Amino acid sequence: MVPVIGPALIGFAGIMVWTMSRESLYRCFCCLLLLFPVAPLASPESSRRSGQVPDRMEPDPVEAVKYARLSSWLPVFRGVERLEASAERPRRLHISAVRVDLQASGIAFLVTPSNGPAPRDVGARTTSEFLSEFKCQVAINGSVFDQHAENRSDPMDVLGLSLSRGHRYSPPNRWDALLIGTGGRAWIDLAPVGTRNAVNGLSGYYALLVAGKNRGGMADLHPRTAVGISRDGRYLILMTADGRQPGYSEGLTTAEAAEWMQRLGAYNALNMDGGGSSTLVMQGPGGKPELFNRPSGPPAGVERRVANHLCVFAWALKLKPAH
Repeated sequence: MVPVIGPALIGFAGIMVWTMSRESLYRCFCCLLLLFPVAPLASPESSRRSGQVPDRMEPDPVEAVKYARLSSWLPVFRGVERLEASAERPRRLHISAVRVDLQASGIAFLVTPSNGPAPRDVGARTTSEFLSEFKCQVAINGSVFDQHAENRSDPMDVLGLSLSRGHRYSPPNRWDALLIGTGGRAWIDLAPVGTRNAVNGLSGYYALLVAGKNRGGMADLHPRTAVGISRDGRYLILMTADGRQPGYSEGLTTAEAAEWMQRLGAYNALNMDGGGSSTLVMQGPGGKPELFNRPSGPPAGVERRVANHLCVFAWALKLKPAH
């Protein structure tokens, strides 16, 4: 009996519709609308399930710099200035930056030299160990590498270009690179990278800024290291954004990192190895290295040993004349 009920009801409804006047049919239809409201075509939740709307919207990169508090550029060496910035919204953030005048007297650079005949490309160092060893005034972490190292001098391979004072011991790959030549010239080269006229060079990932246009596309928040060149080619800008430290600094997307580099004066910029590698160190009193940022560790403040670095040599500031 049960299977017969469905077709019988459908047949009865058909006869009723056929015999009803147009006015009665219209009233019946209106009553049905009141009883059963038409559902929206797609709710936000159903859209998320179908993949049309992301679970979380990507943050607006401008928001990362809009509410920030920036210090003034402070001279620390001849041709080298430092700056710090912080923000509390859209999330907590701490930025450390160095600006190098490529035309200033005494400015020189070094990318981590190779291991020579020893295994792999280089021996592992923290950024502070690198600065101490080569007696430079500023050092920042560089390229991506193959594996983590526990001890100093553990053999590591650089993934991408590593060119140190004319010696290219690791070839370019699919990633973009920072190149430094003679005569105060530095530039960001897009892959495939050529090293002609370059003396020092190192790969990062992909360019964040190209001719002032934001090309950041990674939405995850991480500590970031970036390098950039001003539009007139005069300044090299080094930046770290601390991250993974709730209550202090949570990190940036790559689009936000690009926005920050532009705010700091870059026209072209490159995303370097980030995360726990992001470290910026300066020479302090007595030549000892001083952390200018707070690496994410773990634990926070502990430096990671990485494959290569970029080092800046600079003269001391002139002493003030005696009165």
